[in-house]
Amino acid sequence: MSAPRTPDPNRRNPESTKAILEAALALARDQGWSKVSIEGIAAQAGVGKRTIYRWWPSKGAVVLDAYAARLQERPYMHADEAEDGDLREDLVRVLGETWDMVSDSLPLLASLIGEAQHDPDLGERLWERLIGPSSLPVQARIERAQANGEIAGDADPFRAAELVYGQIYLRLLVTPKPIDAGFLENCVDLALQGLRSRP
Repeated sequence: MSAPRTPDPNRRNPESTKAILEAALALARDQGWSKVSIEGIAAQAGVGKRTIYRWWPSKGAVVLDAYAARLQERPYMHADEAEDGDLREDLVRVLGETWDMVSDSLPLLASLIGEAQHDPDLGERLWERLIGPSSLPVQARIERAQANGEIAGDADPFRAAELVYGQIYLRLLVTPKPIDAGFLENCVDLALQGLRSRP
């Protein structure tokens, strides 16, 4: 008789995972970050706390996974789907699609970024699951613009994306002014002033 197999803690039950992620996102958006707890997520999802801790190290990791899963359903997260039209219009469109997706949950996004400042594991996860992927369409479009001679060849596409998105994160986290369509267009215009090829 073979010995019973030890349960694999990395193998998630799809139904439990779905329930946990939905509960985490709902609690974070409806009750606010400070009121979210592993206990509350477990109770709403109908699972035990041990089930959650088997797969996630903290409430921040659970909420981030839930939030990132929601965003991954949107096409702007996939660089290979970016179109090649007018460079400015393409970048404005990407930023607009990004903003449309997160504008209804800004306090949650700000809370995740804030929590990541003193939780290195969450900070790494935030970059890998959300911040990094969200900048890929801009990097890919900048690279194609360089190939067409529209953008200076020595410009770093990663830094170019930082130049665009950094303005948005600063306003989200620090500057008490609104983020609207006009601001997003201005972010693109200011970035392109420094990135475009010179005669």
